[in-house]
Amino acid sequence: MYVRVSRKKINGTSYEYLQLCEAYRNAKGQPCTRVLTNFGRIDKLDRKKIDSAIDALLKFSSFPSAARFGDAQYGRVMDCGDILAVIHLWARLRLTESILASLQENRAEFDIAKMIQVMVLNRVSDPLSKLGVMRWLQTAYISDLKADEVQYQHLLRAMDYLSEAKDELEKRLYNELVTLFSPDVDIIFYDLTSCCFEGEGPELAHYGYSHDHRPDRKQLVLALVVTREGLPIYHEVMPGNTSDVATLEGVAKVLSSRFNIRKVVFVCDRGMISRENLEKLEELEFPYIIGLRLRNNQEARSLYQKSLSGFKPDESLNGLMVKEKQKGDYRFIQCHNPAVAEEKKANREKRLKKVEDRIKSLERLFERKQISAEDLYHKVASVLEEQRLSKFFRPKIQSGKIILYMDTEVLREESYLDGKFFLKTNVKAEALPAAEVIKSYKQLQAVERSFRELKDFLKIRPIFHYNDERVKAHVFICVLAYLFEKLIELQCRRASLRYSGRRALTLLSQFKAIECKVAGQSVTVTNRVDEEIRSIMDAIGFSFPSQVFENTNKV
Repeated sequence: MYVRVSRKKINGTSYEYLQLCEAYRNAKGQPCTRVLTNFGRIDKLDRKKIDSAIDALLKFSSFPSAARFGDAQYGRVMDCGDILAVIHLWARLRLTESILASLQENRAEFDIAKMIQVMVLNRVSDPLSKLGVMRWLQTAYISDLKADEVQYQHLLRAMDYLSEAKDELEKRLYNELVTLFSPDVDIIFYDLTSCCFEGEGPELAHYGYSHDHRPDRKQLVLALVVTREGLPIYHEVMPGNTSDVATLEGVAKVLSSRFNIRKVVFVCDRGMISRENLEKLEELEFPYIIGLRLRNNQEARSLYQKSLSGFKPDESLNGLMVKEKQKGDYRFIQCHNPAVAEEKKANREKRLKKVEDRIKSLERLFERKQISAEDLYHKVASVLEEQRLSKFFRPKIQSGKIILYMDTEVLREESYLDGKFFLKTNVKAEALPAAEVIKSYKQLQAVERSFRELKDFLKIRPIFHYNDERVKAHVFICVLAYLFEKLIELQCRRASLRYSGRRALTLLSQFKAIECKVAGQSVTVTNRVDEEIRSIMDAIGFSFPSQVFENTNKV
């Protein structure tokens, strides 16, 4: 049924009539309309009688009309949109079933999967400590959960179970991802980062190379493997003193055995490369693409040349200039970015100008005998070091003047390296052309973004746990939350929406559930959902739950 305004013209004057109508199909299946009630001319309607009729009908309605919201009593406003999106994807991935199947010997008296889901939802929506989760539940709409059903000790115990089930759960989750979302696993990306602790931390915590630039604090090392789309498929938490190059063999074995990923191209950066690592990858028959260190590397040095002879621009790479060289079973791909090269050259000249200006100032101080010759020498050396030019110049004082002796060979090599990066691969050209090798390597930045988002958006730090297994479970919860963020981004991209996962979640978080009481009935309604949010909901594939009523009022 619906309300219709009918217009009639009588003696040249137009009148509007309000009707209650019903759509139906006749015996031939043709759409028709019948008028159930004529309310009369709109300009002569008795508004109070209409209100009385609505009030009478409300007694038999499952939901009070939005037109009567002026009489509503409003209660809590709860986070809803981002939570519903993750719950929908959680169900599609069958995560509850996978968690329970991964814990075959579980005899817990509480719902482990639900406790893990609650912690993941909080990571996505408003990352807090586990005690903070208890407070957050009062402001979150989770339709099949009451806040008082969650106990703090149950969250901690669920983390213990999650840590125990990690390997099996990752395997099941990977299979669901491949089935539902068909991610590209022909090329995978691998990188490491570190997460420091404020205090002593668990047994895993050690001093080591700090990616956080905090060598004064104990840390753990986190390894992460993602697909081309940035979907995390495997992670590992390791002691904080684990060296980057020591992790590659273990990761390669896990990808082969646990995920049956064998025919892939392994993409990793300069810091994880050693001869032993490469030999292990080849032993396991993993093709690879690696970035070579430009300096202090014999393979890279063998590629140096005085000019850009042999380099050709590739339009598919935005004009990047490329030169390829085959040496035995390996391909070496040299890349030159003219814009970056000009930028580096200009930056170096700018730093050199700062040095020259500073030297003139120091020479004046020396002439006025305000500093000694020895001070002059050390201050010039310090300026060169500060401007990262000390490897090009050797200062010498002659007759109260500074003379900078230039190492022309070093400067020539450095100028040649401006805007360059070198790649090495054992993948045949017919399997992966040079342009695709370069694109694959550039996508390694997706892993670096993954780490930044894990740390910044999902607040993997600070880590409040001091037990190894709970620290690992905390990281797993953060990785799961990041997986949902990237799945939302993937779904938006496939629906031609230009939203990052974080931006989409931010927009969805504007969609709230509101408790209210209307005509004696307790109901949950939404705020008005605009078209931008609705387009994201459609891309992800979820809608309003049956117990939540959409507010369709126009602003």
